[in-house]
Amino acid sequence: MQLQNQIILASQSNARKELLKQLGIKNLKIMSHDIDETIYEIRSSVSSSVLNISYLKAESVKEKYKNNKNIIISADTIVYRANKIFQKPKSKEEVRSHLKNLSSRKHLVYGGICVISPEGEVYKKLVKTEVFFHKIFNTDLTSQVLEDGLGKAGGYAIQNLGIRFVKKIKGCYTNIVGISIPELYKILKNLNLI
Repeated sequence: MQLQNQIILASQSNARKELLKQLGIKNLKIMSHDIDETIYEIRSSVSSSVLNISYLKAESVKEKYKNNKNIIISADTIVYRANKIFQKPKSKEEVRSHLKNLSSRKHLVYGGICVISPEGEVYKKLVKTEVFFHKIFNTDLTSQVLEDGLGKAGGYAIQNLGIRFVKKIKGCYTNIVGISIPELYKILKNLNLI
């Protein structure tokens, strides 16, 4: 899928980059945003926050390319259960804690997508996926599993070792990985960008 405009993904996430490649986007540029998600406070609902963070990411990259006609895509992911946000863990102990808390339970994965068109129009979409986990035993939490969950919302990567704990999902799988490809495709199509 060759678009006339340069597409910039406002993310350093390899998972998101791979998903966009699966969409067939060829002229993709990866650019890091300037938003520190760790200090962003969830002041309103999780839904509004995930959309707002994805917008801030896109906007920070847009500022770097003020005079260029680019398509900017960004996303944010929040894992949520029982009024708690499961942030990206920085240690294996945090990964262990997240997975034990999600064991045998349902959690929600909120995905925010933001697309800024070459004309500067902003399009946002919220995607919510339900994820049900099997019971996770201590013996399941190997060093490899804990390593795999570092820096991932919820402490797991469903596209990697995290898949072994998933009983079922309701909703979009790619939303859990990092960005809902069907929803992104719809936005780009509606904008006549593809």
